[in-house]
Amino acid sequence: MSFIQMPGRLFSVLLVFICFFQPAFANDQTALVQLVEYVGADYINAVADGEVVSDAEYAEMAEFSTLLAEGVAALPEAEGKATLQAQANALQQAVARQADEQQIKSLAQSIRGSLVSVYGIPVAPKQAPDMSRAANLYQTNCAACHGVTGQGDGPAGLAMEPAPTDFTDVSRYDGRSLLGLFTTISQGVEGTGMAAYEGQLSDEQRWDLAFYVGSKAVMPSVAESGRSAFNTIPGMKKALSLDALVAKAPEDVFDSQGAEAYAAMGYLRTHPQAVFNKNRFIALSHDKLNEADQAYQQGDKSGAKAAALSAYLDGYEMIEQQVAAVDPELMRLAESRFMAVREGIERDRSTDQVSRHIAEAHDTLGLVASALAGDGLSPVATLSASFFILFREGLEALLVVAALLTFTRKANASRATRHIHVGWITALVAGGLTWYVASTMVTFSGASRETTEGVAGIIAALILFYVGFWMHSNSNSQKWLGYIRNKVDDALGNGTVWALTFVSFISVYREIFETVLFYQALWSQVTPLTKPYLFYGIASAVAALAVVCVMFFRIGMKLPLSLFFRSTSIVLLVLSVILLGKGIAALQEAGLISAFYLNVPTIDWLGLHPTIQGVLAQVVAVALGVFLWLRGRQQAA
Repeated sequence: MSFIQMPGRLFSVLLVFICFFQPAFANDQTALVQLVEYVGADYINAVADGEVVSDAEYAEMAEFSTLLAEGVAALPEAEGKATLQAQANALQQAVARQADEQQIKSLAQSIRGSLVSVYGIPVAPKQAPDMSRAANLYQTNCAACHGVTGQGDGPAGLAMEPAPTDFTDVSRYDGRSLLGLFTTISQGVEGTGMAAYEGQLSDEQRWDLAFYVGSKAVMPSVAESGRSAFNTIPGMKKALSLDALVAKAPEDVFDSQGAEAYAAMGYLRTHPQAVFNKNRFIALSHDKLNEADQAYQQGDKSGAKAAALSAYLDGYEMIEQQVAAVDPELMRLAESRFMAVREGIERDRSTDQVSRHIAEAHDTLGLVASALAGDGLSPVATLSASFFILFREGLEALLVVAALLTFTRKANASRATRHIHVGWITALVAGGLTWYVASTMVTFSGASRETTEGVAGIIAALILFYVGFWMHSNSNSQKWLGYIRNKVDDALGNGTVWALTFVSFISVYREIFETVLFYQALWSQVTPLTKPYLFYGIASAVAALAVVCVMFFRIGMKLPLSLFFRSTSIVLLVLSVILLGKGIAALQEAGLISAFYLNVPTIDWLGLHPTIQGVLAQVVAVALGVFLWLRGRQQAA
């Protein structure tokens, strides 16, 4: 693979095609980023000291600057486009009058920054690039031209004119963003040895290579200095977010933030997991808390409430299991302080009081960042978090499905058994499709996630209550028990069979999507060293759930049918109360139900959340269950 220059006509045709005939706007923008970086990096080969040193190179620079101005003009209208257009025109005019290299680089730097600030980041890695994998990819795809060490001296590149890029050249490193490198790897450079790898390598692999070649010029001493700056200088982590790391070139950071930030960017290019480990969810929570504080100060209660909910659901909650694996007390403290913020807004507390709660939440996030500091979670913490995510989310669904299957197997109800299997298998497929659509086509916010879980939880609770009470009401009917042994499928009836199918579906579906999101968040916290422990945690959780399932089946199959009916009905009724509490809590977190908080602890495995609405709903459900049970006994007597 070769990052090299090319004849102007061929590259011009390529750029015109990319900029004006591609249907995706992201391709327009990334092509312009690639083009402006090309001009900034290679103008020195065309003009030196105000004199043209290569007619061919200068012709390319003039043509590229014209294409850039035309490409910017073709972009959609947006606030700031006029400034961007003026910058592109200025670059075109500077090239025409053979301006010095520094002026060209300065204009190119400004245009790159404006493209990103006006139109956003078109693409960014979804997970931390794997530098070990990148080293292997480089040797397989790039070393033949660029050399084993990246100095542009590979055997296949010796005859190329101009020569392949030397990635260890600091001056070229300073002017290239990771976004520009990723675009070049993806789209290639037509007419040269630099092929397009979009069809051969995945997005993740191309980001791996972009980070790898984009860090070749970083000296170990610079990276070590950058590590210290990134972890100790206040505000550095926020300034060097993932977007900044991807979109800015090192010279951009040096000019705007100084040498320490420049070194920190070098560290992040060589150790990209650092920005994924800490910044994304914690930074989002900080930003949303600030937004909530500002909105409440301005009297915008609804805006403050929405921002406070997002601070918890879209930020902190996504790393809650990782925090629990490292420091359970800190996890509970953070949860209570986010709750205090929401309660203060909900209850119209004074602005000073709400601001104080928000400040406490900020402080707790600082503790969370320190707890998760380093190059990712430890092996033990990774395994623990992975295990409890799956085991916690899967246990409730497993108990429901196992109880229903044990009942139908014990009663030889083959038709009902098939329906239950259809329910949970369909839920797996639907959950996977929901995750795919939400992660690739639409934005699925934390509030939307909680709404889905809350509605599904309440529906599941109602159906479980019905099925549980139905089992209990028939547990003392000797005639029915005798009949069920012989013709249970007919005895159940279509309505009950479909109720069993639906409760099997919804009990599993409500857990899947959130589980996938939690694992996405956990994935960004692990390193190549600890990544296997994530899978060990998943395997351990699956094994533990399998043990629970087998025990449930074995015990259930040995119980007399009437006793099994009564015990299973109790299990389902208890689960209905738990799911009801969790459903109410999810809808409160989504902001659809108001919350009045109580000074009692959260007991998640019981679905007990410290709000009057949730506790009251569970109390009513228990009271109703007891009332129906007593009435059933009286009728039986």
